[in-house]
Amino acid sequence: MSTNNKIVEKVISLIKEQTTEEVILTSDEYNKYLRMVNYDGKLVHYIPKFKGKKIVINGPLDVSNLPVKNLGNITVNGNLNIRGTKISSLDGVDIASHRWVNDYNTPLLAIKIRQKFLKQVAEQDARRESGEWDVDSDLDYVGACANALLRYLVQYGDFELKNPGDDELIEEKKNRIEEIENIENYNENTELVSEIEVLNDEIDELEKGIDVYNLYYKGKYYDLLEFSILHNNSESKEVYAVGDYDDTNSTALRRAHDYINDTQLEYMDKNFISDYIDEEEFRDYFREGEEEYVRENLEDFFDEDDFEYEEEIQNRIDEIEELLDDSENLSQEQYDELNEELDELKNNEKTVSEDLIERKVEEMLDDKSDDIIGTCRDYGIELSQFVDEDKLAQGMVDADGFGHTINSYNGNEDDIVFDEETYYIFQIEG
Repeated sequence: MSTNNKIVEKVISLIKEQTTEEVILTSDEYNKYLRMVNYDGKLVHYIPKFKGKKIVINGPLDVSNLPVKNLGNITVNGNLNIRGTKISSLDGVDIASHRWVNDYNTPLLAIKIRQKFLKQVAEQDARRESGEWDVDSDLDYVGACANALLRYLVQYGDFELKNPGDDELIEEKKNRIEEIENIENYNENTELVSEIEVLNDEIDELEKGIDVYNLYYKGKYYDLLEFSILHNNSESKEVYAVGDYDDTNSTALRRAHDYINDTQLEYMDKNFISDYIDEEEFRDYFREGEEEYVRENLEDFFDEDDFEYEEEIQNRIDEIEELLDDSENLSQEQYDELNEELDELKNNEKTVSEDLIERKVEEMLDDKSDDIIGTCRDYGIELSQFVDEDKLAQGMVDADGFGHTINSYNGNEDDIVFDEETYYIFQIEG
């Protein structure tokens, strides 16, 4: 066989190896086969009908709260719910990047949390080694906020300040416990058992202490900085937002704007929001339409006595009537001509004066302005176009304070002075 033929046969063989027949299953069908193999997904592939085939779940896969250990090599064309399972790895599972995985209460989530924690600890250890956040170093804004939070937690929280060398002491005491536990029948020796108890109590007391490097910078919360606490071998559920006055004020304003945008203004407190409505702008919005409506329907708005001739015509009528009253100085021909002109003038259409029209329009605008919020709701008009939202946001902050505006967790606001600067602190999770 020639070399070229061997190459062709090898290529064909590789193509055949890479071509895998697919078998399409629904979530329920896959779950049925999982039960058959005691919920070990790897064994599904050993079922004769699936050997050498690629298993594809056509849509979402839900194995939540089942004793599933793994899913094997499968493709899921949808969301994946493994909540409450025994799955610790999704190796071999192909899921589209835009799909979500619910891994709550699984070993997989515990592993991910642990890996995240160890990475955070490594970051903080690097900072500790470089002294980046030491109080006597040239602190940047993040370091200053971290130190302000540390001072707050020690002064007002349940933490104590870690002393230099505490970590080494903890390690020494743990090593001593390990030494004792390696002694044969140590638990029969009351002195050794007592020593372990004392050492554990001392370790517990030492581990209450934290330093600035136990505080992990998570990123931004609006313009404030977010920190969690790395303590007792885990990341705290408590999350704090910290910042100086400028960042706190800008965060409060942004939060107020978010509330304004998320809430229809017409459903906010009328007495409060009315101070921030531009009534003139509201009246101008309706003025042209109201005036047009009045002019097109004068008879509906005015009495007969309100109608009059145009000023020029009325002046001429008055002039002619005055001349006719003094008719003895007129010739018959003049008298007849004036009467004829008078009849023609009186055939002109009467109208309402501009002053009366303007007054009526203003009355109608007054009625609408009595309840601007209700008027906007009735007409389907966005109230926001008549509200100065910047002033409203500032008004909300001024009225409610930073705590209520920023802190949706408990509404509290605290402050602490560090390096002659006041920092504001909010517990935003916990």
